[in-house]
Amino acid sequence: CYPEDYKPEYASWRREHLPIIPQAWRSKAKPKAAAQLKIIGKLLKEATSVVNAGDPDREGQLLVDEVLEHFSYKGPVSRIWLASLDERSVLKALNGITDNTKHAPLRDAARARSQADWLIGMNATRAMTIMGRETGRGGEVLSLGRVQTPTLALVVARDREIASFVSSDYFVLRAYLTPQANRAGGEFAAMFVPGETQAGLDGSGRLTDAAVANALAESAKGADGVITESVRENKSKAAPLPHCLSSLQKEASAKCSMTAKQVLDTAQSLYEKKLTTYPRTDCRYLPEEQFDAAGRILAAIATVPGMEHMAGKADAKLKSSVWNTKKITAHHAIIPTGETPGSLTNTERALYSLIVSAYCLQFYPVRRYEAQKITLVFTDAQWGETRWEARGRLILEAGWSVIASDNDDSGTQDGEQEQ
Repeated sequence: CYPEDYKPEYASWRREHLPIIPQAWRSKAKPKAAAQLKIIGKLLKEATSVVNAGDPDREGQLLVDEVLEHFSYKGPVSRIWLASLDERSVLKALNGITDNTKHAPLRDAARARSQADWLIGMNATRAMTIMGRETGRGGEVLSLGRVQTPTLALVVARDREIASFVSSDYFVLRAYLTPQANRAGGEFAAMFVPGETQAGLDGSGRLTDAAVANALAESAKGADGVITESVRENKSKAAPLPHCLSSLQKEASAKCSMTAKQVLDTAQSLYEKKLTTYPRTDCRYLPEEQFDAAGRILAAIATVPGMEHMAGKADAKLKSSVWNTKKITAHHAIIPTGETPGSLTNTERALYSLIVSAYCLQFYPVRRYEAQKITLVFTDAQWGETRWEARGRLILEAGWSVIASDNDDSGTQDGEQEQ
């Protein structure tokens, strides 16, 4: 309820009313929900028991429980946890129905969040608006909220940073070298690494003085360098995890130019068509109990035109670290259900492909490579010793990267060469 529903005088926004803290919280039905609630109330009178089939999270728990509270329903209530709507998952959920009272802490968490949002939003908005009126802002409402205000602050801070950004040139020196012992061995590139006392650097350690950059480049031409360090290290990299909603939105934005809302709406559509699991998740791991379904899901994907290559060489027996029940929150990662898609829009097909690809990657070997680094020193009368580095990767086993590009933040660095 709004403050004025507790006390009529709260309809006027006055400083002396603050803070407004209800002694007993009250709720009322929204007018647009009245007709539907009337139908639910009639059915509840006829029901001998109720099953709470709300979304499998705290908000879904509260949404149904508060409707039952609204009608003071006293009959037995059970809870079904539907993380996915495909036939197998539904049958499993039907066999796992529990007493609804076991989920009371989840309901209480959602209610506590709602009440905390109310206390912050109602009081802070009124306080700021009253202060604004007292300082000449007129009748404008200054809205504050637990989520919206810090989020807006992040956007504004970033926008101001962009607006005040002043570009400046800096120089990157790259030397092309040939091994003296074996000149037929081929050329390789090394990058200049400035020392702490190097002249011509800005506050970020970048070379910004053109005269210094040109002089360093001239000093290295035709010079002999000495290799002071050579390192070769075998490394491996696991496949990217399956998607949560935010990671799916990020990839769909980059690859398909989709907005965050388009991704959510499309993921919801795929969920309702029983093709993918619940979309509103912040988790990128999968429960170990679902590992046995991998073979069936991969076999189904292999029959989808255009996606055969993703599942074709996947090994359903390969169990990666993504299978970790302890890391599951309210929901697991978004994955295909194994249902065969019928007619899909272009947007649905594009998003479904991203979800399928991320799932299939879990059944490919890790990517193995040899990380290489060579450090060289050039000695010059003017500059003394200058350090240069050459970095590279030798791919030993492509693994999962045969069907997906390695384009995340831990990919190749500036100047790194891949073989």
